[in-house]
Amino acid sequence: MKTSKILICCFLMCVATGVIVYWMIGGQQKKIGVVDAVKLFDQFDMKKELEAQEKLKLQSASKQMDSVGNLLQLAKAAKNEAEIKKLSYAYDYMKTALEQEYTAGNRDINAQVWKRLNPALDEFGKKTGMHLIIGANGMGTVLYNDDYFDLTAEAIKYINAKYENGN
Repeated sequence: MKTSKILICCFLMCVATGVIVYWMIGGQQKKIGVVDAVKLFDQFDMKKELEAQEKLKLQSASKQMDSVGNLLQLAKAAKNEAEIKKLSYAYDYMKTALEQEYTAGNRDINAQVWKRLNPALDEFGKKTGMHLIIGANGMGTVLYNDDYFDLTAEAIKYINAKYENGN
C-alpha cells in the first residue's frame, strides 16, 4: 500500500511537472520549415535575368570563336600552314577566354543572387514566424521532409515579389 502511494505521488509530480513545462512553453510553438535551396535559387527571377544577360555576352564571343574555327577549317583544307598556325592560336585563345568568362560569369551570378537571397530569406522567416528554416538541397542536408514543412513555393513567391518591388 505504501509503495502504491509513493508511485501515485511520483506519477502526479511527473504530470504536474509536464503541465508546468507545457504551460511555460505552450504559447511558444516552434515553427520549422524546409526550403528546397536549389529550386529557390533556380526560380529566383534575378538569377534568370542575370543568366539571360550573361548568355547574350557569351553568345557573341561564341560566334566570333566559331568564325575563327570556320576560317581554320578552310586553312586546313587549303593546307596553308602559316594561316593554320595563326588561326589555331587565335581559336585556342578565344576558347580559353570563353571558358574563363563563363566560369567568372557563373561565379558572379551566384554571389549576387545569394547576396540578395540571404537577407530576403531572413526577412521571410521572421514574417512567417519561423524559428528554423532548413535548406534542402539534395546533398544530404535534409534526408526527408513531408510537404507539411515545405515552404519552397512560398519562399520563391516572396523573394520574387520583393525583387520585383526593387528591394
